[in-house]
Amino acid sequence: MRTFGKLFDRLEDVMAASAACLLLAIMLATVVKVVGRALFNHGIMGIDQVSGTMMVYVAFLGAAWVLRNEGHITIDILTSNLSERGQRIMGVVSSIVGAIACLVIAYFAVIATGLSIKRGVMVAAELEIPRALNLWVIPFGCTVLGIEFIRRAVRIQKGIVLKSEFVAAEA
Repeated sequence: MRTFGKLFDRLEDVMAASAACLLLAIMLATVVKVVGRALFNHGIMGIDQVSGTMMVYVAFLGAAWVLRNEGHITIDILTSNLSERGQRIMGVVSSIVGAIACLVIAYFAVIATGLSIKRGVMVAAELEIPRALNLWVIPFGCTVLGIEFIRRAVRIQKGIVLKSEFVAAEA
């Protein structure tokens, strides 16, 4: 099981690094577009469309890594007043609910992606690309996020507290 955990962590690391590279590419493409419009009164066709698709990729590729590092926003108004046992129960329950939600979304996203492939649906925009190219990352990312929610529930139940890199950076 530890081997699975290490491999899964590496998968999440690769996904997060890919999301970071895509975010950098979005920024650079936007700069190129703005400079092109300012200097040559002409932008590059499709940059907005590709950037929008990349933003979806960034969200779904990076979400599980953020969860693993406890970087998601939490509202602890209720849980901060609970006992440690109560906080753990709420953490496990919320993680299980998160896992179920992600896996249900992944299930329906697989169906939607499969139908798009089967029907050959294309995105009607500046660049005509297969809709499945935009969709496949949703079931993939939601499945990985759902598994990470399950791993988080187990960590919370065992009392393993992971110090967030974000919290550590603030301290």
